[in-house]
Amino acid sequence: MPDDRENDSLGSWIRRRRKALDLTQAVLADQVGCAEVTIRKLEADVARPSRQVAERLATCLALPPDERALFLQVARGERSPDRLPRTLARSDSGAHAAEVPIAPVPLDRVPLPAPLPPASRMPLRRNPLFVGRSADLYQLARALTVSETAAIGQLEIAAATGLGGIGKTQLACEFVHRYGPFFPGGVFWLSFADPAAVPAEVAACGGMDGMQLSPNFGTLPLDEQVQRVLTAWKEPILRLLVFDNCEDEALLHQWQPRHGGCRVLLTSRRHHWDPTFGVQTVPLDVLPRAESIALLCQLCPNLRADDADLQAIAETLGDLPLALYLAGSFLGKYRHVLTPAQYLQRLHTPTILDDRSLQAAGLSPTLHVQHVARTFEQSYAQLDPAAPIDAVALRLLAHAACFAPAEPIPRALLLETLTLPEDDVEGTLLAEDALTRLIDLGLLDSDAAGNLRLHRLVVAFIRAVLAHDTAQAAVEATLLRVTETLNEQRNHRRLLTVQPHLRFVTEAALPRADARTADLCTALGGSLWLQAVLPEAQSYLEQALAICERLFGPDHPKTARCLNVLSAVLYEQGQHRAAQRYQEYVLTIRQRVLGPEHGDTAGSLHNLGLTLSAQGQYAEAQGYLEQAVATQQRAFGAEHPNTPRFLNSLGEVLRMQGRYAEAQGYLEQAVAIQQRAFGAEHPDTARYLNSLGEVLLERGQYAEAQGYLEQAVAICERVLRADHPSTAVYLNALGRLCQTQGQYAEAQGYLEQAVAIQQRAFGAEHPSTALSLTHLGLALSAQGLYAEAQGYLEQALAICERVFGPDHPDTARCLSALGEVLRKQGRYAAAQGYLEQAVAICERVFGPDHPDTALILTHLGSVLEAQGQDGAARHSYEQALAINQSIRGPDHPDTHTIRSKLARLAHEDDET
Repeated sequence: MPDDRENDSLGSWIRRRRKALDLTQAVLADQVGCAEVTIRKLEADVARPSRQVAERLATCLALPPDERALFLQVARGERSPDRLPRTLARSDSGAHAAEVPIAPVPLDRVPLPAPLPPASRMPLRRNPLFVGRSADLYQLARALTVSETAAIGQLEIAAATGLGGIGKTQLACEFVHRYGPFFPGGVFWLSFADPAAVPAEVAACGGMDGMQLSPNFGTLPLDEQVQRVLTAWKEPILRLLVFDNCEDEALLHQWQPRHGGCRVLLTSRRHHWDPTFGVQTVPLDVLPRAESIALLCQLCPNLRADDADLQAIAETLGDLPLALYLAGSFLGKYRHVLTPAQYLQRLHTPTILDDRSLQAAGLSPTLHVQHVARTFEQSYAQLDPAAPIDAVALRLLAHAACFAPAEPIPRALLLETLTLPEDDVEGTLLAEDALTRLIDLGLLDSDAAGNLRLHRLVVAFIRAVLAHDTAQAAVEATLLRVTETLNEQRNHRRLLTVQPHLRFVTEAALPRADARTADLCTALGGSLWLQAVLPEAQSYLEQALAICERLFGPDHPKTARCLNVLSAVLYEQGQHRAAQRYQEYVLTIRQRVLGPEHGDTAGSLHNLGLTLSAQGQYAEAQGYLEQAVATQQRAFGAEHPNTPRFLNSLGEVLRMQGRYAEAQGYLEQAVAIQQRAFGAEHPDTARYLNSLGEVLLERGQYAEAQGYLEQAVAICERVLRADHPSTAVYLNALGRLCQTQGQYAEAQGYLEQAVAIQQRAFGAEHPSTALSLTHLGLALSAQGLYAEAQGYLEQALAICERVFGPDHPDTARCLSALGEVLRKQGRYAAAQGYLEQAVAICERVFGPDHPDTALILTHLGSVLEAQGQDGAARHSYEQALAINQSIRGPDHPDTHTIRSKLARLAHEDDET
């Protein structure tokens, strides 16, 4: 062991290097038993260190190998301290400060809290209730490049930005107590809330509670104190300066060091900074819900984290840290007399900010006022109605408060509420300046895509201080105008961004039950219909219809418009007869009021034709659809966005009748016009490609059909969603194609997906579900899974008979598929009964010459042949062959199949 003189020398060296030693405190915490180790305790431990402490200390000092060996020898008493290398004996001031090594910051974890370097000025203690924010701490650490050495002189500035009450100062405080030890020159916290007080804040950093720049520092004039601090901040040693509540670029410019080892952390509501400052902003969001609940439970320990009322309280408060802190404190104080459910009731009022729980007196751990409304008032009070930019900002703020709280508001949508003329460039620039002003005041939040968001508590504040009737009318009119356009364009992507706000304003308008309310309900119902949210769409449309009938009567165009969209919703839900009744009524109104050549009349003709087609009334449907196409083209021309929809429906009804060549012509026109108008990434493009693929499938052109069908599925999954009912329709077609080509396992996969989607979307009783079940049964039957196949086919038949009755083509298809499965099981008599029923239905619906009739006759021939009734079988095959050759041509795969069956019968007759 070293003697006392050696110990004194080592202790003296340690004291000269105390900034570096401070870095060891967190590492030594386990050794000495407490993370909050004082420097005196540390020096006492290392004056006579154990081997373990000496080695860890050498590691923390980042000594090179040769110096490390010397240090350990001295620490163990094997070498005299007088023989320490000169580099170890230097003090850490002056020109040598840049040589002080910095321990690397752990970027894989947030460091534990540790004492700050002794020269630091930090008036705020660490808040023991701090929760979460790890990602924000990491981002600040990276922005401030704390892993760099102090010799790098470039100034780094990071800014924690956001709404008042979001926890900017609290985050900075936590950052200081966790990362501060990695700044050997010290951490210096300065309040910039009062610009006039900043010089005194700077001067305080050089006094006894800071760097202790000189014994008489406190007696010097303020200007000299400030100058000495600024001079010290130019040294290369790494320091952290925290400018709390720095909102003014001029203040930052005035007080930031021009060079040296300082890093600057700002807390500010201001998001936009002049690029020349190089500020890296870290925008803060509200707390994740789990962290909100954790904070409430820390403040009121008797609360249960799984309590649904806590979730609702956090939701109502928008997960805003200040509001959560106040609410949790209130619940904790009154925990014996107030339950979370009772407190939640207090919050469910438009004047939520008036609740005294959100207006606590006193200061928070960050010395900020604990009053939510007053926090917002600090920003709002800076808006001057007489200033042009602020005047527009106030309008936009009132408008934003009418949108759905906390939901992203598309920037263009909010600006559109100003109804600026298209050529008003200056007005547009002024509006953009106003948005920037609101963002920099922390009242509006903006994401990377430019979408805006208003916190729900800010909404409550704005609606309390600003008149909003005019704003509400402007927002409703804008949402109506935009939604009606998007509905007409069937623009699903943009509708998804508008829909939450349309729903919010519609719900708010329902008690009025006026004409605007009816328009909002109709627009919302139409958008929900396009998104396949059908029960909700029906509910809103029925409310719109009731208002229109009361205000305008049953024959008004607005009433007809409601009925028209409602009929489309009923159609999608498989309620075809109800849809038909509405459509016939709407068509009558429009022909009388608008005339036979109006575009809306063409729309009604189209919708009625579509509904009749779904019920198997193809000839009648074709007549309406041909009228619709002709009226549409006369009214708007061939390139109108609605024209391809009418052409596609006409092509579909021709396909259903086996008129494939005519159908293909209309469908190719529909695809071409649609792609010119809307491009490939549109849901209607997918629909028309699927229709074209299906007609090519019927014509035996499988490779081309597969290309179109796969495109349809891909577009639908990208533009809509993977579980949208339209996706199921296209998967069903793709499964049918695979089945036709003998790819039964692949077919089964597609069809099972389709059934699952349709059952989730429509339930078990929908015609589309029945169709997919039919094809799934056939795919299973082809793999020999007869029992499973029969179960699915019986389900499909039951649905079709309930929904359509006994004389529908889909009922006939189910009977045919069930008969084929029974044939494969050798149950010929039962199979024959089903197939004969199916043939009779097809002949009644289609007449004697339809591809479906040919297919069923082929199956019937196989059953008759299996029972030894060769003459009857030959008659069925010959009928099927004649139909197929007439409609599909001599080279279709089905034609070849029937011809081979006849050839086999003929060969058997010859042998006999």
